[in-house]
Amino acid sequence: MRPGAPPRAPGPGEVVARALASGVSQGTELLLFRGEGPTPFDPSLDAPDAEAAPTYPRRYGYAWVGEVVARGEGAALGPGDRVFALAPHGDLHLLGPGAARGLPRSIPAERAVLAANLETAITCVWDAGVGLGDAVVVLGGGVVGLLIVALARRAGAVVRLVEPSERRRQIGLALGAAAALRPEDDRPRGDADAVIAATGHPEELDRAIAHAAREATVTVASFYGARTSPVALGAEFHRRRLRLRASQVSTLPPERAPRWDHARRFALVRALLEDPALDALLDPSVPLDAAPSVYAELAAEPGARLQTVFRYGARSATREAP
Repeated sequence: MRPGAPPRAPGPGEVVARALASGVSQGTELLLFRGEGPTPFDPSLDAPDAEAAPTYPRRYGYAWVGEVVARGEGAALGPGDRVFALAPHGDLHLLGPGAARGLPRSIPAERAVLAANLETAITCVWDAGVGLGDAVVVLGGGVVGLLIVALARRAGAVVRLVEPSERRRQIGLALGAAAALRPEDDRPRGDADAVIAATGHPEELDRAIAHAAREATVTVASFYGARTSPVALGAEFHRRRLRLRASQVSTLPPERAPRWDHARRFALVRALLEDPALDALLDPSVPLDAAPSVYAELAAEPGARLQTVFRYGARSATREAP
């Protein structure tokens, strides 16, 4: 933990917000923690000088929920408004125009940290082209994978989840999966209309290809960082004329872009966050001061938790988690 300087007074269009909760993106943040991330790590969020920044230690995070405490002239939000921001863990943030997105108070702050992963899951379901009646296989039941299960089911798909954790398999079933299997019990049949790889492990792409039916799409939701693995792109990959597609939340799929923008997508996120069933993804919150031990525990047992949420007290000092 590191102390940081309090933010300056907000300028035109800016707000200062105090934290209520923030969520750990376990897959991405553990890449940082283990030093397995590329440099620059995240061009969509990194500062311009981040090419020289170390993979770890450094500030990161993109699932931050707070309450506005000060506003600059012309700011769209005012004191007392609840906001979500793609901002690092910490007590206070100065947020520029458009960086703070309003949230209704009907959504608990802890559940609201799922907003970032919901944006990722929505984009992935779009990229995968999931449609009514499709057979969909989701590999990996982390937070993103489970949100994909829930959204694909909402879209009318029949979803199979492959995940080693019993707890995650049970949540997958509760969120609408028709079946949830351990990897050792999984028998790919080459019959899936869409396969979504969300394990975080590049070696699982061979399993994804084995599940895909002719002319199907394998969509990669995971961010592998600097990790690589050989992938078998002969035989069935060619004979079935499969498509391998990357999904990335920073941009909208080209077929959606003429009608959708980021604001419309976030309006969908807000509507989905009203569902209390998503609380099944939340682990009991922990104080931000516990961050050093929390990350060590997550690294030691990466599959033991789902959405880790930091909670914040009312004190005004600024603390930062690198």
